Amino acid sequence: MKRYSIDTLIEILDVRPSFIKRLEQAEIILPMVQGKETFYTEYDIGMLLLAKDLKEMGINLAGIEVILEMRERMLTIRKEADDILYRLLKYIYENIKKDRRRWKTHER
Repeated sequence: MKRYSIDTLIEILDVRPSFIKRLEQAEIILPMVQGKETFYTEYDIGMLLLAKDLKEMGINLAGIEVILEMRERMLTIRKEADDILYRLLKYIYENIKKDRRRWKTHER
């Protein structure tokens, strides 16, 4: 897993340290702390980019929190729906295979 320092985030994302700290306080990003070092993941970078875009659209921090939380919920729901659909399709496929075997034995 690639890790980034706060200085790297500031440089590559062109954000202020205070913006990053506010997102940490709001638990939008959750850095890893090892000793005195704090690191951020690619997931954190993605969340920072989304938050930065929302901020540039004029959305305040409270709005950014709500929007990103809703996004996470929607992604979770989508994953759950995909899992259900996968299990349903697998069940249908397995039953079609069973029915084909039964039909073949009855045809003889």
